[in-house]
Amino acid sequence: MAPAGGTWSFNGTSGECNAERGFLGAGAIIDGEYDDAVGGGICQVATTVFNAVYDAGYPVPTRHNHSLYIASYPAGRDAAVSWDELDLVWKNDGTSDVLMRTSYTDTSVTVTLYGVDPGYHVSTDVGEWTEGEKHKTKTVRDDSMAPGTSYVKTAGTDGRKITVIRTVTSSDGSILHEDPFYSTYDPITEVVVAGPETQEKTDGAAAGDDAAKKQNEER
Repeated sequence: MAPAGGTWSFNGTSGECNAERGFLGAGAIIDGEYDDAVGGGICQVATTVFNAVYDAGYPVPTRHNHSLYIASYPAGRDAAVSWDELDLVWKNDGTSDVLMRTSYTDTSVTVTLYGVDPGYHVSTDVGEWTEGEKHKTKTVRDDSMAPGTSYVKTAGTDGRKITVIRTVTSSDGSILHEDPFYSTYDPITEVVVAGPETQEKTDGAAAGDDAAKKQNEER
């Protein structure tokens, strides 16, 4: 619950999401790549909370975008959390306490806010995507694969930036506040998994070494 005039913190409510507290492994972003980690998936909850508060018009003094863009979330309206560095904090500037209720199914998360309606009206201006940092490519060797074969494990994507501006007005149309939410997403490294180099290349290199050795002996 967020008391009238008070704030609500995601980390302050959830605490540290670790195995000791019953959290399981799920999708996460680690060192610029998609991976699994204990507590993974909590950002889906944080993003849903952020969008509920966003649509309700409450101020959001602390919000962080993910390091990588996730297309399943509204552009520029994701919220990343990580104990205890990244937090999501919103302020209840209304006249009544606000109760937050979350529910879920196997495929969805729902956040509902209960309280006296402050009568806010919200409009959104989504900016254009702009170019960010170019992506890199790295190759990972897999000796169990056939020589000379490869496949793309993770498609590379260049970084990008976007700004979303939320305008909150009162019931009489007066502008209460305009809130820019800036998001800068890092590039996604392209990961190529490749088998050993072809035998022909190895034999060719060896033959070249033998020829050079023979020339040296003749001299």
